[in-house]
Amino acid sequence: MKEIGILMPAYQPDEKAIRVIEELIQVHTGPIFVVDDGSDTSYIFNKLNTFRQVTILRHAVNQGKGRALKTGFHHICNEHPELRAVVTIDADGQHLTKDILNIVQSLDESDDALVLGSRNFSGKDIPLRSKFGNQCTKIIYRFVTGTRLNDTQTGLRGIPTKYLPQLLSIEGERFEYEMNVLAKLKELNIPIAEVPIDTMYLEGNKSSHFRPFHDSFQVYKVFLLYALTSSASFLIDLALFMLFAKVFKIVAPMSFLIIATILARLLSSFFNYYINRHTVFKSGSRKSLYRYYLLAAFIMVTSAGSVQLLYSEWLQNGEIVLKVLVDTALFILAFVVQRKWVFKKEKQIL
Repeated sequence: MKEIGILMPAYQPDEKAIRVIEELIQVHTGPIFVVDDGSDTSYIFNKLNTFRQVTILRHAVNQGKGRALKTGFHHICNEHPELRAVVTIDADGQHLTKDILNIVQSLDESDDALVLGSRNFSGKDIPLRSKFGNQCTKIIYRFVTGTRLNDTQTGLRGIPTKYLPQLLSIEGERFEYEMNVLAKLKELNIPIAEVPIDTMYLEGNKSSHFRPFHDSFQVYKVFLLYALTSSASFLIDLALFMLFAKVFKIVAPMSFLIIATILARLLSSFFNYYINRHTVFKSGSRKSLYRYYLLAAFIMVTSAGSVQLLYSEWLQNGEIVLKVLVDTALFILAFVVQRKWVFKKEKQIL
């Protein structure tokens, strides 16, 4: 059976990194790769370099965790094609040896799924920033991808090497890279499995180099982008609706809402499709264009019909408020349909 390697990206590690490696080499026979991401603690890496199983890869300057992982992936693809999987671990000692071995065992049982070490964040000793950050990203990740994950921030991951070329093409150089990988897995048709692991935060997680504000923005950037472009399209649509409603309320008082909705949606859809195609979903096939306008037609008819019905049958005023309420509900529906159908990529054969 082909071996499984271990990959540890490390920036300014302390003696805990040595302890992790010492414990691993007692129970794991595969190669271990440590990426020195521009650290000043050379004595740590000098010690690690004395272990026969360990290979040290070096960055001259700090380039970020994402780049360190990619350096390790490149090395494995080029120099160790015999490996069938690699397990990524953190250098801060928060991943226990028994949990690392559980990931290895899961990879032994199946080499199709990317295996995530999943922590339980319900404990009282969990740092607030970690608990809050995971809860936020978990909700956003499920909404955007349709996949439920218990731990979106775990660095303990078992990756079949057949997926490494695809993971190397994913954007991100720092902490955002790991979240970008999760966001791309469904698009790449890579299955996910979760294995429960112990939740360890040593000394309040002070050894972590995660920068809450900067790196949180990087993590959420891909999701914020969709929200911003959708909001821009919504505002354009609403502004055009107000303009056309004012004009056609005089010349066509019985049907001005339907006319205004149709014209506004036709114009705003050109902007929305272009942005979604080139920046959000990055799919430019003709099929996506056809699907998009089928969806747009459905949303347009539903929006116009709902606003007209509510206006004429019950309220007789407040058409702008009605428009906002109806289109907010349709916005959520449209996103789910775009994610699952409009911009869905064809299954790739590995």
